[in-house]
Amino acid sequence: MFVNARKPRKSRPAAPEPERERPARRVPTQDRSRQRVERILDAAALVFAAQGHEAATMEAIAARAETSIGSIYQFYPNKAAVFDALVHRYHTRTRTFLDALLTGPLMDQPWPDILDAAIDAIAALHEDDPAFRAVWVSMHLTETMVTEGEALNRDIAARLAAVFGPKLPRLPPRKRGFVAMMVVELVSAMLILSARRPGEGKAIMAETKKLLRLYLTPWEQAAAAKGLGARRSKVRSHR
Repeated sequence: MFVNARKPRKSRPAAPEPERERPARRVPTQDRSRQRVERILDAAALVFAAQGHEAATMEAIAARAETSIGSIYQFYPNKAAVFDALVHRYHTRTRTFLDALLTGPLMDQPWPDILDAAIDAIAALHEDDPAFRAVWVSMHLTETMVTEGEALNRDIAARLAAVFGPKLPRLPPRKRGFVAMMVVELVSAMLILSARRPGEGKAIMAETKKLLRLYLTPWEQAAAAKGLGARRSKVRSHR
């Protein structure tokens, strides 16, 4: 889930970014070819996560995938194209994950339980999948990646705003989008921090839960207070 990346400052006019070939040079059509591409991307994720984008090489990716570098060049013309393919995989898996999370049985639980379980699931997803970590720390490298990441965050915020309607009914509709954006950006920033400080990742995400509870509780308490007031009025009317 989530991308939080700033566009780099430009202290002087920068040369135009070279045109980058898009992810696949040859699109795999057979199962065997698709499996080879998946193996290449799995290896690339491990190499990018371990070495970083700058230090990673096509040779290292080929060695990790136990294939020839020529096999990689059949599908990807350069390292940037391999990374683009990982970004696309990241976006696809993130959207699939969110669809399952936001439409599943978790949504029937009380709001605090939803918040805790969702953050735990998102953190585990990023921790367990090296492709997520690889994309996470390098998403800011090009304008294209930043733009795609921002689009993903907007999509996530829109889905979250729809959840706020029934779960935080006292949150004004005009504010739902803004509050959802704040939640997405906070979680994004904390996931980046936890990736940079892996030994403190669990503690960072625990504090993230506390921050979000404090941020969202006023609307939750208002809803609860409204329900309590209605019950008291009903009791008085029967006296």
